[in-house]
Amino acid sequence: MQLHHLLLTIFTLAACATLPVQILDDRLRQQLDGKPPEILREIPFTAPIPENITVRQVVFQSRDESEIYAIIATPKAPGPHPGMLVLHGGGGSAEVDKAIAWAQRGYVAVAPDLPGIAQPEKLVFTKGKWSGLKYGEGRWVATPDASESVLFDAVLSAMKSLYLLRAQPQTDPARVGVVGISWGGYMTTMVCGLAGDQVKAGFALYGCGFFDLGSQSSITVPHNPKLPRTSLGRLSPEERERWLTALDAGRRAPGMRAAYFLAAATNDFFGWPSAAQATLDAIPSEKNHLFAPNSNHKVPVPGGNISSTETPDPNFVPTAFQPYPTPVGKNANWLSMEVPYFDYHLKGIGVPFPRIDVVASPDSKTARFHVTSTYPLTKIEIYWARPVPKSPKAEDIKQREWFAVQSILVSDQTYEAALPPEAGDWFALASDDRPVTVSSKLVHLRSATTQ
Repeated sequence: MQLHHLLLTIFTLAACATLPVQILDDRLRQQLDGKPPEILREIPFTAPIPENITVRQVVFQSRDESEIYAIIATPKAPGPHPGMLVLHGGGGSAEVDKAIAWAQRGYVAVAPDLPGIAQPEKLVFTKGKWSGLKYGEGRWVATPDASESVLFDAVLSAMKSLYLLRAQPQTDPARVGVVGISWGGYMTTMVCGLAGDQVKAGFALYGCGFFDLGSQSSITVPHNPKLPRTSLGRLSPEERERWLTALDAGRRAPGMRAAYFLAAATNDFFGWPSAAQATLDAIPSEKNHLFAPNSNHKVPVPGGNISSTETPDPNFVPTAFQPYPTPVGKNANWLSMEVPYFDYHLKGIGVPFPRIDVVASPDSKTARFHVTSTYPLTKIEIYWARPVPKSPKAEDIKQREWFAVQSILVSDQTYEAALPPEAGDWFALASDDRPVTVSSKLVHLRSATTQ
């Protein structure tokens, strides 16, 4: 019998040795049971709130002794309502104002703190092993496994907040969306990939996956332990692989079932165009996106960045679908396009965003694309840029110039433009009169030969 057990153990170990890393080292899946977390306590909300919603502040249990703060904003109107998970960016904390704004629009909204992403000084009620760390520390760790990274706790916080949102009595769990910016955009991509059909629509700003093709591309060079702790390049190749397998959102993208929109910028320091396109390519579900030309962590296109000076519509008329005015301004949204996007996917109001599909051309220097749009188009452009080096640095991306060229209509909603010989990449951009802006995929022609 002992020999039998020994042989069985040897056989099992040998079999496990052939399994992919994702199976052997996926502690995330072990934590994601789909159940709403235990609420440890509630905190009175003393700030003024609109009369048509209710607001709760809760602290819930994450793994071990970790405690996570979240706000839950709910319309008073009879439900069920679509749900919205709102994820803050790096250095921020729970987006209280944006959760309230989504609730005013008729969504049940949950906005949590994300440890490892938030500024530690802002985490008044969120507590855990990360509490004594400086901002940015503890992210690039995967020894003995990726559960040692503070981003592991960020993912757990976001996923358990999703379960909390879906479990609210007024939430329709079949109509749940996720929105986030920067690190929160990365987390939006991550949550949509992990949650599968538990999310119906996601909208990520600047945050994608495939860090090894983007802002952390230093991981493609040999291990350099002298790099700062804010760089994934300081890890050994084995530890990098563990981190990427478990915590890179691009590796989770094939699990996505939600409709997904990515708002990217061509000169972004965080989500490089190459990483954004790789993320989109890995998603099997419905997807759309935009690249904002010559922009870094901003989307200055029609339907993009909003200002704090915007005012509500003075001629608003209540309807069954929209019983109260849409809040506006920076405290309400990052991009104005978020509202028609989620209203279409989660409320069934309006029409889809335009789509741009690249059309094959016999000449690589002729850009050709087809635009599908219900609303009238107000802008159609093509942008091209010279090649980047084969091993680009951040400055190569941030300083890259994108040039607009005129396109001509060659048939029904199909356009083309001549590209110059020095073009390395191109994409098309179109805006409708809502306004909403979308792009074609990034078409890569060639890379520079310099290193």
